[in-house]
Amino acid sequence: MPIYALVDGNSFYASCQIAFQPHLKNRPVVVLSNNDGCIVAANDIAKALDTPKNYGTGGYRAAKPTSMMFQPYFKVAALLKRHKAVIFSSNYELYQDMSQRMHAISAQFSDSQEIYSIDESFLDFSGLTPMQREQQAQQLKQRVMQWIGIPVAVGIGRTKTEAKLANHLAKKLPTQNGVMDLTEFDPSARALLYKKTPVDKVWGIGRQVSTRLQQIGINTVYDLQNADNKTLRKCFSVNLERTIRELNGQACFALQQTPQAKKSIVSSRSFGLLVDDFQQMRQAVSSYMAIAAEKLRHQQHLCRVVSVYISTPKHQAVAQYRNQHSIALVEPSDNTIVLNKMALTALKEIWRPEFKYQKAAVMLSGLLPDSGIQADLFGEPVMTSQTQAETSAKLMQTIDQINRKMGKKTLQLASCGQGKTAWQMKRNLISPRYTTRWPEIPVAKAN
Repeated sequence: MPIYALVDGNSFYASCQIAFQPHLKNRPVVVLSNNDGCIVAANDIAKALDTPKNYGTGGYRAAKPTSMMFQPYFKVAALLKRHKAVIFSSNYELYQDMSQRMHAISAQFSDSQEIYSIDESFLDFSGLTPMQREQQAQQLKQRVMQWIGIPVAVGIGRTKTEAKLANHLAKKLPTQNGVMDLTEFDPSARALLYKKTPVDKVWGIGRQVSTRLQQIGINTVYDLQNADNKTLRKCFSVNLERTIRELNGQACFALQQTPQAKKSIVSSRSFGLLVDDFQQMRQAVSSYMAIAAEKLRHQQHLCRVVSVYISTPKHQAVAQYRNQHSIALVEPSDNTIVLNKMALTALKEIWRPEFKYQKAAVMLSGLLPDSGIQADLFGEPVMTSQTQAETSAKLMQTIDQINRKMGKKTLQLASCGQGKTAWQMKRNLISPRYTTRWPEIPVAKAN
């Protein structure tokens, strides 16, 4: 029988900040979204402020929100200030690097790992005794904390859904010390836990599905586990049926050690200020294309279609306009220079100077593996010789290697612009990129 473990970083974004500023561990810490708009992460102390006595005070909206999470920052700013919370802008470079380190440590405890998200990975614990599973999980937890300062929880189950649920319970029940093995619970003990756990805590059960389930009397995990899966399959989907089977110990979702390739790649940001200058928009589109093209090469794919989208703000009293233009390539490519040329051509087709724009996006679609591509017999080739194609591949590989080693945007196209520009998203409260930029490495000072 397979046994799965889910390793999950606790309040990951906030924990990354606390890891380098440990004096903050006893204070509320929150992380904001792009342009410092909404709360996207909070430590447990900050989440604990989300109580009825705080509703309607200090700028917090009177109606009880579902959570402080994803609330606009301005609505909770006074409340957070009153409780001396520390606020950070999103520091994506730091979080991505810490994620890679956390997953690398977790991989040391299993021969098979599926990286599920930036702060979650499944491990194969099959073949271990219950005592060995507990020891492995506790050692993993201790090593991640010791090596990178990130607290994690480990949930163990007969299926991935059960492991995910065990992870949630490990965080909620202090007696578990951050590790819960649901395979060790007898059916009656497991049923007691499930009766106390809301159905929306099950992996894959979102807000809309949980609302519909509650309307037909399925309120807890226990209710879902004991529901008729074939009836729910007809009313919902085959995935819900599989989820029920997984809650009953029948593994339906296997470990995916190789990440599935994306069918399209999108790079998009909202601007820090409205943009009405073509050169600034050109810089933004070029910057987004550089990000998308690097992801394309990392995925070992080529792109056949380049699309550019621009839009004005939806909820502001300005003239409204949004448009998209796509260009098909004669030959699939992963070359940033080629793709950027197509993107800027598409931008010229939809640019209207009389509008003020809030957002731009670049999308690469029609993706193909970068091996075994046959050239167009009748079209004019992008690369006129095999030597050019090889030179292009080496150039892109060199750029990627330098940027990974020396930091993003160390090498970039001139059309991306230089330095801080008005269109870049606001991150006024960003912390140093401690692990990826030499000038921002923390320094220990002697007293």
